[in-house]
Amino acid sequence: MLTPKIKRRKLQRVTLQSSQVSPALQINNTIALTTEQRHYLSNVLRLEEGAEFIALDRQGGWWLTQLVNGLDNAKIIDRLENNSELAAQITLAIAMPKGSNLESVIRQSTELGVRQIVPLFSDRTILKSGMEIGKQKRDRWQRIAEEAAELSMRTHIPAIDQPQTLSAWLNNLAQSPVALLKYICVTSPEAPHLLTSLQASSLSENYAQIIVATGCEGGWTTREEAMAIAQGFIPVSLGDRVFSAVTAPVVALSIIGAFLET
Repeated sequence: MLTPKIKRRKLQRVTLQSSQVSPALQINNTIALTTEQRHYLSNVLRLEEGAEFIALDRQGGWWLTQLVNGLDNAKIIDRLENNSELAAQITLAIAMPKGSNLESVIRQSTELGVRQIVPLFSDRTILKSGMEIGKQKRDRWQRIAEEAAELSMRTHIPAIDQPQTLSAWLNNLAQSPVALLKYICVTSPEAPHLLTSLQASSLSENYAQIIVATGCEGGWTTREEAMAIAQGFIPVSLGDRVFSAVTAPVVALSIIGAFLET
């Protein structure tokens, strides 16, 4: 996992802000810490000057960092290697479940290695296109992803897209020049299991990205499934049981992660 020293696995991880990693970090750089970071490191963790922690640069880099200048700054000591990411980039598109359940999905999906989460308005979501999703809520979703990435020793922090309609998202995907392996989870008994479909692909075409779409309570409508299939999505099953809107993405990502890692 983390090198060069095993003991460094126990160091606290802190995600840097975008303004702190531009220009790109290098060894011996000094980072001016934010008020929130200083409070967390000194008052919550009780770290003192000279203490080390790991700074995540939001771009996949892990940096061994030391508190200096009376805890106002952090000096980059070394670049660390972390092999916690999956071999392919995983995007989860999820028709937004009711209430605050999306927060649980974001947290668990981050732990399972997802790289991008796309909240969708669908025919059966309670929230409909045109309804206001405030910046405060979107910022909270991103913070949840950051916290989960730190705790699970992720190299990358998943990007949480702004909510959009299924049709708009499918249209945008159609313009992508990247080879994508695309699945939509359905309840049809005729659909092959997701694992079976992955094994059939064997990633022999070196897909750089896998996309999986899961529905909200009640699942996708026939119209939506047809739209996705027309855009190259493969309808797949997650097994003989019917999962909730919160459980389905966790099961799908667990299957994909296990396939990639074995």
